[in-house]
Amino acid sequence: MADTGTFQPLLAALVVCSAVGAGVAPAVAQSDGPTPTFEVALAADGSAELTLTLVYDLTTGSERQAFDELRNNETAQAETRARFRDRMRAVAADAGNETGREMSVEDAAISLAETESGDVGIVTLSVTYVGLAAVADDTLTVTEPFASGFEPDRRFVVTAPDGYAVAAATPAADTSGDARVVYDAGTHLSGFELVLEPTGTPSPTETPVKTMANTDEPSDGGTDTGGQPGFGAVAAALALVAAALVAVCRR
Repeated sequence: MADTGTFQPLLAALVVCSAVGAGVAPAVAQSDGPTPTFEVALAADGSAELTLTLVYDLTTGSERQAFDELRNNETAQAETRARFRDRMRAVAADAGNETGREMSVEDAAISLAETESGDVGIVTLSVTYVGLAAVADDTLTVTEPFASGFEPDRRFVVTAPDGYAVAAATPAADTSGDARVVYDAGTHLSGFELVLEPTGTPSPTETPVKTMANTDEPSDGGTDTGGQPGFGAVAAALALVAAALVAVCRR
């Protein structure tokens, strides 16, 4: 699966430090390897860990060099992390206005890892999104920012907290289980609503890949989205991230 679409400007920017003026092929996820994913891991208090996974093909010299230089460029990593956090704060501000609930974004992080074979590089960007789900009598309901025209360009996954199960999902997921829903890339999620209810039985959890992560630092980053509602603001937001990284790499 080619890693292309809404988040492509960020992916291109992540390799530009060693590839300005050079062609860099898009990453391809093997069927048995890591997959470009946008994942929302919910907690019982309504907060969530949002993680964007970017996948690189390291079997050619240009991609390997680009990945290694990004891993060693703390300035580029810091700017990417800060811009991702600030743009997601803008999304949360819009969604908070839409829902009437307080939402915020904090604890941004970036990490880089490789598969055991060394053929695939993985870059993850994550933030904690406070107040994502509405909480009422222990029932969690997620709508915005995904209900307003979000069309993921990669696999979109929402996982329930321990002890919760999916009670209803609109639109219907491409793949679902007791504790998560998965939407294929390109699914139009207008009107999205996910309801999760407690089961009394802890949900199974997966063991994450251990990586070295750079975490968030305080910043006065802005929250201007140019008036774009909901999650549709992410496309423009990540374009700004890309522009910032190009500037860093050319210094």
